[in-house]
Amino acid sequence: MKRRKGYEEEGKINHERWLITYSDLITLLMIFFVVMYAMSKIDMQKFANLSVSLSQALFNQNQIQLQGMGTTGLIAQQPTGAPSPQYIKSAAEVAEEQQLEQIRRQLQAYIQQQGVAGQVKVEEKPRGLLISLRDVILFDTGKADLKPEAKKLLDGVLPFLSQVDNPLSIEGHTDDRPIHTAEFPSNWELSTARALTVLEYLQSKGIDPRRMSATGFGEWRPVAPNDSDANRALNRRVNITIERKTIPPGPVGPDGTAPRS
Repeated sequence: MKRRKGYEEEGKINHERWLITYSDLITLLMIFFVVMYAMSKIDMQKFANLSVSLSQALFNQNQIQLQGMGTTGLIAQQPTGAPSPQYIKSAAEVAEEQQLEQIRRQLQAYIQQQGVAGQVKVEEKPRGLLISLRDVILFDTGKADLKPEAKKLLDGVLPFLSQVDNPLSIEGHTDDRPIHTAEFPSNWELSTARALTVLEYLQSKGIDPRRMSATGFGEWRPVAPNDSDANRALNRRVNITIERKTIPPGPVGPDGTAPRS
């Protein structure tokens, strides 16, 4: 009898089991509405940043595209020497740029005031601030001795060179017409002598010689074709470059755009 009674008790149907399912459903609905509420309060700026980051990580724009097959894991070759698009200037670079820009404006005003705009040119280059002086204002033909007016002009430029302690690169250039004298057997000697003359004059006026270097390039770095007297006059020059201490990424070519101007 006891066994039968136990069997009957175990066989009773629990009519309240639906409450378990109902409570689970209510819980899931509550979680769903909490999630929806949280999504409605999302920071759109953070969401946009996250979207960009994920897009860059998952869909690299440098990957090689295949027709009808999307992208591959292969990365396309980047141009040699091209600066990274993520490159950010440092505070030192920004400060130096501002200082060089100020000197450029001051020099430009001085050149206009002296009426020598056609003989002196100031340009900002990746390598630094380039001051290009035509030989006609500095030297007589085939000579490396400074004219009196050249010394006056350099005296006026000195205060601007003294505003900074950046390296100064002084470079002599000639045209392609050969020179054969006892003093200058070739344009190499002439261009180097002219650069040294300017360097020594600046040193005599107080510029620290440890800041300076002199180089002669002869006729091998022209800025114009040597096919006319006007163009040859452009090529006969002495360049003074206030070099940057912080060089931005990328190649630097002749005259501030190769390592030497």
